[in-house]
Amino acid sequence: MLHLSRSTLGSFTPESSEHRNCFASTVHGLEHLAAEELTEHGYRIRSIRKRQLLLTAPAPLTTDQPRTVDDLLIQIAQTRDPGPTKADLQRLHPWLDAADLNPVNADFDRGDPVLTVSASIIGRRTYNRHDLEDLIGTLLSKRLNAQYASRSGGVRPPAGAAEWRAVLSPEGLLLGYRGRRPPLHRRPWKTASIPGTLHPPVAATMARLAGIEAGMTVVDPCCGAGTILVEAAELTTGADYIGSDRDPNARAAAAHNAQHLAAIALATSDATRLPMPTGTVDRIVTNPAWGRQVAAPQRFPALLAEWRRVIAEDGRLVCLTPPEHLRHFETERSGWNLVETRSLSLSGQHPTIAIAAPKHTRRPMAKIHRTR
Repeated sequence: MLHLSRSTLGSFTPESSEHRNCFASTVHGLEHLAAEELTEHGYRIRSIRKRQLLLTAPAPLTTDQPRTVDDLLIQIAQTRDPGPTKADLQRLHPWLDAADLNPVNADFDRGDPVLTVSASIIGRRTYNRHDLEDLIGTLLSKRLNAQYASRSGGVRPPAGAAEWRAVLSPEGLLLGYRGRRPPLHRRPWKTASIPGTLHPPVAATMARLAGIEAGMTVVDPCCGAGTILVEAAELTTGADYIGSDRDPNARAAAAHNAQHLAAIALATSDATRLPMPTGTVDRIVTNPAWGRQVAAPQRFPALLAEWRRVIAEDGRLVCLTPPEHLRHFETERSGWNLVETRSLSLSGQHPTIAIAAPKHTRRPMAKIHRTR
């Protein structure tokens, strides 16, 4: 049973009780897990695409925000892919002229409003995302009597600009509205960072996969800036969370980010020599260094051996790792049974979430949370 704590994600409000279509973006590989969480929050899944979920929001809207998505936007309009050439973009004029902007008009009725557009494009085109952004932004600014702030050339939009989002793929073009709030993946508590820090929605997904319950002892032996610990502690209260890292700068960042959570304790220690008795840890949820952005000071087999020592016989390990490390789970000496893997596409890399149970358990591990 999950014991939910108060969210620190911010708010999302659909435009009205009559118009509740929205869409979520997420890391590729997490789409179905994000769909499961959104369903728990009362959203109806209309379609699942690569990195996108088309939804209908619940009525009334839940105040608890989903943690496994990068963002959640009001869907203003949807149309087919205009085509691969720059000339094809002109087909969007009548679509944008006909789009129902009533849900957002109130945001542009006062002051000197500024809007900006960010776009992502899947598929080969003779135009880039800035071409798409500028066409949409120019037409929207005329209809809303607002100033358009282009991102072309790497220019950052001014503070307070109302954010629109366009997602173009062979499946069609989605136009969404975020407003003036930051995207959901930008957690307000995460103000300290270090190289290689984990994307919060991935950390939240790992915490969900761990199946944490009140009364458990949960350890991240490579805690970095504390992202997994905070996401887990905000998801499930009543557990004890312990983070350790050999880097004092990482520990300081984690302490800063976790200062609002009394359930998290931090230590400076080597992940291959943990200051915990044998068999006393219920869950290990971690993202050890891969040797890319951050050097990997310990060999992965040594980490697995130490984690096997401290894990309870009915415990669970959830670990984000490069796919080449998965072979270490399969050796006779690893002490682990690899139960499930999920491949992601994250910042140009393709890591795997590995879920493992200790070998020779005295009772079966609880069923893994999974959706296909």
